[in-house]
Formats: sequence, C-alpha cells, structure tokens
Amino acid sequence: MSQPETTPHEVEGRWKWPNWGRGPYDALSSVMLGAPFEGHLELSTDVDGEPWVFEVRYSKSGIAPRLSDGIDAERLYEWDIVGRGRGQKKASYNISPRFAGMRHYETGDPLRLPWENQVGEVDGVDVEYHLSNIEPDRGLKLLPEFFVAIFEHAGERINSNYFREEPHEASVMWAYERYVRMLREWARKLSSSGVLHKVMLYLAEEEGVKAELKIDNEEEINHQNRLVLNPESASRLLPGHTYGRKLEVYLLADPNAVSKDHPSYHPKVEVLVNKKMNGGESWAWADRHEVTRQIEETIMNALHWEDIPLSPDGSGVYVPDDHFDAVSRDDPVELYEDPTPRLEAKADHLLLTTLRDMGETAWDVTETVATDGGATVDGLAEQLGKHPATIYRAISDLGEIFDLEDGQLSFRVRKYQEELRALVESAEYAIESYADRIQHVMGLADHVAESSPFQKWLAENGAELEFDQEGNPKRLRIDTILSMLKGNSYESARRVAQEAIDAWRHSGNDVLHFSDVQMVWRQPGGGHDSRRVGKLATW
Repeated sequence: MSQPETTPHEVEGRWKWPNWGRGPYDALSSVMLGAPFEGHLELSTDVDGEPWVFEVRYSKSGIAPRLSDGIDAERLYEWDIVGRGRGQKKASYNISPRFAGMRHYETGDPLRLPWENQVGEVDGVDVEYHLSNIEPDRGLKLLPEFFVAIFEHAGERINSNYFREEPHEASVMWAYERYVRMLREWARKLSSSGVLHKVMLYLAEEEGVKAELKIDNEEEINHQNRLVLNPESASRLLPGHTYGRKLEVYLLADPNAVSKDHPSYHPKVEVLVNKKMNGGESWAWADRHEVTRQIEETIMNALHWEDIPLSPDGSGVYVPDDHFDAVSRDDPVELYEDPTPRLEAKADHLLLTTLRDMGETAWDVTETVATDGGATVDGLAEQLGKHPATIYRAISDLGEIFDLEDGQLSFRVRKYQEELRALVESAEYAIESYADRIQHVMGLADHVAESSPFQKWLAENGAELEFDQEGNPKRLRIDTILSMLKGNSYESARRVAQEAIDAWRHSGNDVLHFSDVQMVWRQPGGGHDSRRVGKLATW
C-alpha cells in the first residue's frame, strides 16, 4: 500500500563544533566588522541549483570577552545568518563563540552553559538553528554554503571544511514537526468524533498516561484540533515509540482567507515533537532519523485507523502545496493494528463487571448520573430518599467508573455515560441485555485477536470489519482498488473475497454468517462497489 511522503515544517536545535576552535566565528567577525560591511550584509547564492537570499547581521551576546580577544567591548557579538528560499523556506543560524571559563559580561559570574560539561574545556563554535520547510540534513548542508558565499563576496579566503564535518555528538534537536495536507472533507474524519476523540477516550482507562485534547471548531471544523500525548501515551498506541508528541489538524487563522482553489484552504495534519512534551529534555541530533520515523508513523497510522486512503495517487485526498508534493514515498512506514477497539473492549469489560456486581442503590445512583450527566452526594440522597452514608457506600462500590471530588459525582470516562444513557433510554432497559450484548461483542473480538489469521489478513489488506449492535459481522471495508474484470492490473475482488473467507474460517469462525457480509471496495474508475462476500467469492 503506497503512502504519501510527509514534509518538514519546523526544525530547531543546536549544533556544536570544537573541531576548529573559534576559527569560524573569529573569521566571520574579522570580515563583517568594520568597512565595508559594518556588521550587515545581504547576499544571494545558488545551492545545488536552488536560489537563496540571505542576510548577515550581529546581535550582542551575554558573554564577556577574554583579555586575549584584544577587543574594546564589554561583550562579544553573535552572528545571525538568515536565509530565505522559494516559497516559505527559511534557514536561520545563530553563530556564537564557546570557550572555557565563560563569564557574564555584566556580573562577571560564570556562565552555566553546557559546553564545558559536554564538549570539554576547549574553544569552539555553537550554532543554534531554526529551519522552516527544510529537511534537517538539508539545513545542515546550507550553512557551509552560505558561509563560503560570504567570504567569496568579501574576496577573502576561508577554510572550506568549516561546518562540513558532522557536528559534535552533544548536538541536539528540541523541536521537529512534519505534515501532510488534505482536503477539508477528509480531514473532518480526524476531528473530535474521529481518531483524536477515540484515542483520548480510550487512554482514559490506561494507568500512567497523560493526554490532552483541545478542540476548536468555532469558525470551521478543524480550525485547530490537537491531541497532546506524553511518552507513555504514545507507547501505548504505537509499539516502540518513546517520544511525547502533538497530533494536530489545523487551518489558517482565518480559515476562509483564501479561495477554495488555494492549497492553504485545506488543513495540515501535523505531528510535533518538542522538549516540552518530553520532560523538558531535547534529544541528540544523531537521533533525528528515529524521531522522523516516529512522527511519520503517527501521521500514517492516525489516517489508517480512521479509514482515510493513504495512497496519494488518484485518491483525491491529499493537496499539494509549495512544500508538500502529495507523492508516494519510496519506503512506507509500519502500519499497526488500531489499538482503540482493544482499549474499548477493556473499558466495556470493566463496565460489565461493575454493573453485574452492584446493588439496588448503586444502580439507582448510576441511572441518575447517566441521565443527568452528574450529581452531588447530597442531591442524590435527597432524590433517592437515602442517607448520605448509603450513597457514599454505593459510590465506593462503583469506584472503578466514577470520580468523586468535593461531593460532586461524575463518570471517569465519557464512554460509560454514553453507553449507560443509551441503555437507560432504550426500550430494552435491563442490565442483563446490556451485559449479554457486551459479552457477545467481546466474544467475537476474541475470534479476531491479534494472532488470528483473519486479523493478519485485515492488516495486510488495509481492511476493516464492522459489526452490528448484536455483535454480528456486518460490513467488510477494503481500502484498496479492486476489479471485477479479468486481465487488468488491479487485484481481483473475487480473489480477495475468497481469501477473506479462508482467513475467517482458519480463525475458527462460522463461515455461514460471514458469507452474508457486504464487502465494499474502491473501483478503478473512482467510487465504490459492493457485493456479499459469499456471492462474490463464487462469482
């Protein structure tokens, strides 16, 4: 299954080079200070055929000069190189000197910079970088090209190796985000009722996690919807993931500031990893490829779990812009089983066992809170004609599904309220019917467990099996272009149906009911087709 190539948005961090002492910094200072540039220069250059315009200027650091610097100034300068490319590409670098025993220019106190602890008591150069719409490694390559262009313009010689060697292992990143852009209509599937909401809802039942969902649909759906996950939350959703991150779907500040034909009319789906979400810790520059992998797996799996087609070829889902090309990537990332059904089954099981064990007062409390959305202990005692101590005992029995704070009772998980309210308002109002329904669904879930042949078949074919309210299989959706015709380049719908039945049988399931399931797939010319699995397999 092809996947869209993501593109970088913002990248920030710090490179460190002790290789040449303060050579790059001192050389730049000697050229830029005094005539003819007087601390400011604007230039244009080509890097690998790509035009760039950049500006060189100085800012004052907090570092006092050494006596050996031989300058009549209270503090050293830092040099800013700010480059702009096509579209909104930007590469900014702050070049600052480093040496042992650095002191504050005003107080004379030692500066507690990590240089000496990380690199040693040696001279060197520190470069803080901020890249926009540029790959991290491309940003590293641009710096020495800008540097050489400055000295060529000044007619001065320079060590051509400056900044061309890999930075010191203490170099870090602290912010990194990548995105895809998709049509508004498709992106709506990810909003509050989609994968963002589902992940938040189900993580509420996982101990040790921390997540936050913020929804802003005030002016337009997905104006700014974001889900923030701590490292533990991310690891529960995606195997082997270790970084906290933000998954965001957002439009322009004024969502209708551009026409519908402009790419920016449609939202970005973006993942950001920064140090704020990771305990204030940055990560090694050398780990950038691993962070890239985790970001891209987050984006692709979020789309995959919401049944959004991943192929950018003819799907009509993705919108190219100045930086996002909406083309297929050469190396697809790993796609994982949607964890939310598993987490849902866990929540259902907890609710089921609690409901079966509770007494009459506990049920009365549950019914009232499910209907009203919340209640106070005193209010419940008065409404139910019970002593407050009796209400507290009932709440204690229900501790797994309720939160009690300052006398206010509410459901720990919104899912519980939604399920129980639906049960209370249904014509078949009985604990037994609800319990039986959940048991049936959970039993079927066991048939498609992670190790079953059918579950593996679903994952391999980008398919999803939907169930009706009684827990019977209802619809098999295939996110692949299939054909009813023989002799063309597309997969045969008949063969796929036969494989589905075979995998279902080998998972220990009854084929009779499964044969009546509607299989839905994408057609070569656009749109969808559907047939009953059994009829299609014998067609």
